[in-house]
Amino acid sequence: MRSKASSIPGDAPRYCCVILRDARGWYVLERRPTNKRHAAGKLTCFGGSREAGESPEACARREVMEEIGFAVGALERCVVLHTPRGEAWFYRATGPEKGTVAALEPGTSVEWIAPEEVFGPDLSVWHAAAMRAERAGLDSAHVE
Repeated sequence: MRSKASSIPGDAPRYCCVILRDARGWYVLERRPTNKRHAAGKLTCFGGSREAGESPEACARREVMEEIGFAVGALERCVVLHTPRGEAWFYRATGPEKGTVAALEPGTSVEWIAPEEVFGPDLSVWHAAAMRAERAGLDSAHVE
């Protein structure tokens, strides 16, 4: 089983997400609607499933644009999250400043969370695992 992001350059993940932080270092996260099948009511990074023929970076950029209308600048892949539903590649990037964007999907909101408060019970399990790995300087994590 692969465990290092650097060891899988040609592989294509099923999911791509972006860990966004604003200039203050606060996390910019999505609060998902309570009626969603996965992570209902939870805070998550922005991201989703890759479309056919789409590169991982293009997927990450598209998802952020679709979800909050924000054009992501430089992306750096930081964590490969191994899940029962497939691999998710997490990137890090500079996010929008507080109050400059809004969620585009009904029932969803954008929240800016201080680094010392981000790992509360509202953070989804997948995203907590990836963000903890990223914070610890690890390039992979696993969730069941």
